[in-house]
Amino acid sequence: MNTWDVGSDALARVHREANNGKFSGYFTGFLEGVRASQRIELGEVEPLVVVCAQMLDAMGDEDAYDILEDFKADVLDFQQLEDIVVFRSKNLKQNCQKTEINRFMGYCSGIACDDLITLEEAQGVLNMAAASPSVLEDPISRTIVVCCADSVDDGVIDPGESQEICRAITRLVGDCYADTGISSLGSVPVFEEATLSSIDDFENSLLVLTGNFETKPRRILEDYLAACGARAKSSPCKKTNFVIIANESSRDWKYTHKGTKIEKAIKLREASGKPEFISETQLMKLLASANI
Repeated sequence: MNTWDVGSDALARVHREANNGKFSGYFTGFLEGVRASQRIELGEVEPLVVVCAQMLDAMGDEDAYDILEDFKADVLDFQQLEDIVVFRSKNLKQNCQKTEINRFMGYCSGIACDDLITLEEAQGVLNMAAASPSVLEDPISRTIVVCCADSVDDGVIDPGESQEICRAITRLVGDCYADTGISSLGSVPVFEEATLSSIDDFENSLLVLTGNFETKPRRILEDYLAACGARAKSSPCKKTNFVIIANESSRDWKYTHKGTKIEKAIKLREASGKPEFISETQLMKLLASANI
């Protein structure tokens, strides 16, 4: 086995280091989102505990462990969270686009976890975007920033504006804890997807599959789709008709909630209207209807 072959120790180490950096940036952003309103709000406690448990499991994060222990002992307070955020922020990789975007995703998950956006939280989105211009390169992130800018203009976030911001965040990081009872870490963005009438709609189409498919291995799904007349490619291009997104993110994606395939597909769609997005859930319904 060569040094960088799939399954090699060297490649596994690279993935592990990249994932640890990705999760660390996300977790720091999430904690910043929770503390953005200058207090730990009641609806944020449960999602905070859930995310800490995930981070402890994913990378043995010491801050996540400390927060969980303090929660169990009923001594968790805002100042402790503030101290952790200040320390972690200083130790993040600086001027790194990947870190900035993962941090922004975490922040958005943190402010939306209770399905309620405060004025301070919305202003935090604007501050983060101003400090990290790379955030605005992503169309979905840009929409969140625009929503927040419009909402803070009069100094009040009303319920309608709060929901609009939460909906925009859902398109970036998936449904929030308040909607699902689970952390958004591991979720995929919620896209407006095409609605197909049958599996035959894939005939003569060019498509890309991405993410961690829960129902069947990606290779098997590609074989099913090939039998229906579709052709699967490894990356989106101008001719791609559909991008089929799994219900769960891939651990090795570039960002916590999207990989390079989704990133490229979003930019292509913004420029030309293609490709269209299909969820794993809809794909499985189409296959079941065709008895496949």
